Amino acid sequence: MATFAKPENALKRAEELINVGQKQAALQALHDLITSRRYRAWQKTLERIMFKYVELCVDMRRGRFAKDGLIQYRIVCEQVNVSSLEEVIKHFLHLSTEKAEQARTQAQALEEALDVDDLEADKRPEDLMLSYVSGEKGKDRSDRELVTPWFKFLWETYRTVLEILRNNSKLEALYAMTAHRAFQFCKQYKRKTEFRRLCEIIRNHLANLNKYKDQRDKPDLSLPESLQLYLDTRFEQLKVAMDLELWQEAFRSVEDIHGSAW
Repeated sequence: MATFAKPENALKRAEELINVGQKQAALQALHDLITSRRYRAWQKTLERIMFKYVELCVDMRRGRFAKDGLIQYRIVCEQVNVSSLEEVIKHFLHLSTEKAEQARTQAQALEEALDVDDLEADKRPEDLMLSYVSGEKGKDRSDRELVTPWFKFLWETYRTVLEILRNNSKLEALYAMTAHRAFQFCKQYKRKTEFRRLCEIIRNHLANLNKYKDQRDKPDLSLPESLQLYLDTRFEQLKVAMDLELWQEAFRSVEDIHGSAW
């Protein structure tokens, strides 16, 4: 793929591979192309390649590939067309969220289908044996097999996006939006461990922001717009901490707010 003179040809070849069921080959080829830095100047075709790339990453749950590609794409376009990076990341978030929701819906449908009076009529013998031996209910198995992998991928998506967007004033609004969505994910699914990690991730990002004050295009919290985004995120963090009854994390959130306000 990296030998193609035009990115249009590389994208066409990837689509051909996908059409014959070679998704892994298409993903690897696009990954090699993007990370080779062959195309350093932004162009619309590169955006189309990235859309196809993140679609493959989500479809195959390749979080590491997604992060590598987004880092390289940020280098290409953050100074000349940051809106393109935003669109690709929004697409990535949308696809990951959609897959997780589909898995949850499918698991719920499976649980309802198994919730019958005559187990022998609706369950296979091997299913009954597994439940007796392991003590695992149908919902537990469906969650483990269908939901958990996609929820893990969605959580990894939030972490990746926050890492890509941190320390850039042109991307701070999208960073704040992603943080809010990650907070809501933790609240909706009672993910206390992930919520603590999320709070720590955001604190570390702020600490690094203050540490490297000479970094180009870094957010400036002395500006009212930037400070407001930061405070909105912290207040949302506080609300979710209280909803999850994580009182120590709520107290730390208050300290975060107080420190930024003064």
